[in-house]
Amino acid sequence: MEENPNPTPSTSIDFQAVEEPQDRHRAEPSPEDAGPISVDELLKTDAAGEAGPEVPPVDLRRAASILESLMLVSSEPLPVEKARQILGDLTREQFEEVFLALREKYPPESSGILVEKVAKGVQLRTNPANQEHIRKLFEVKPPRFSRAALETVAIIAYKQPLTRQEIEQIRGVDCAGSLKTLMERRLARVVGKKDVPGKPFLFGTTREFMEVFGLGSLGELPSMREIEEYLASSSATHVGAGRPGIDLPLPFPVTGLSDSAPDAPPDAPPDAEAPPDADPPAEDDPDAH
Repeated sequence: MEENPNPTPSTSIDFQAVEEPQDRHRAEPSPEDAGPISVDELLKTDAAGEAGPEVPPVDLRRAASILESLMLVSSEPLPVEKARQILGDLTREQFEEVFLALREKYPPESSGILVEKVAKGVQLRTNPANQEHIRKLFEVKPPRFSRAALETVAIIAYKQPLTRQEIEQIRGVDCAGSLKTLMERRLARVVGKKDVPGKPFLFGTTREFMEVFGLGSLGELPSMREIEEYLASSSATHVGAGRPGIDLPLPFPVTGLSDSAPDAPPDAPPDAEAPPDADPPAEDDPDAH
């Protein structure tokens, strides 16, 4: 076969030359294209970038000095939240450090002043070991309560809120006089009405109750086991050998109180005879009310 003297030049295509250039501005794949995100990935945080702001350090000596001044001028327990705000919005942990630092300044073994948490606040209080000398200075008698009033306030403290009828069911006797005395002393108060026919009042303790008995909160009330152990060690008798009809013993040891003058029911005529098993009216005890 004769070769063509003038062959037609072959046209070869360089596919590399005509290949479409890559899109330099190609968009990133959307989350939909990447597939579903697991819960672990959503909750995953960068330890270095997500760390919260550092809590500034507290000058304990300065903060304790301010707190001491605040408690000195306060006539009642200084609420913890209010103290934290005044001290510069301290955290609870920071305030606890300040409180403990100030408390170490007044050791109960050698100091006549104590730093205590009382009624959900903090307060400067005198050392109970010096109470007899303080009474001589002011020439005042300690508050006196009847045994009936102490029994009633113990029931309210542990069972609140409850009605007068519920208190009387526990004690087995009338408690109108005891309730009147406790409310006059601001140890008990009406906290509401029970949603039953008649809407009887519900009674509970007050902030003054926690302050008088040195309680930071009602959660600090001693348990029944602690009460039984205390009564057994102090009287060397069985707890159940007390006055019949009383199902609840005294919740805490109380000094300076008298049980010789029970409370009289309110509005009772002077010569009226007390009902059976009720608290007899007080006689010759001006401090009972």
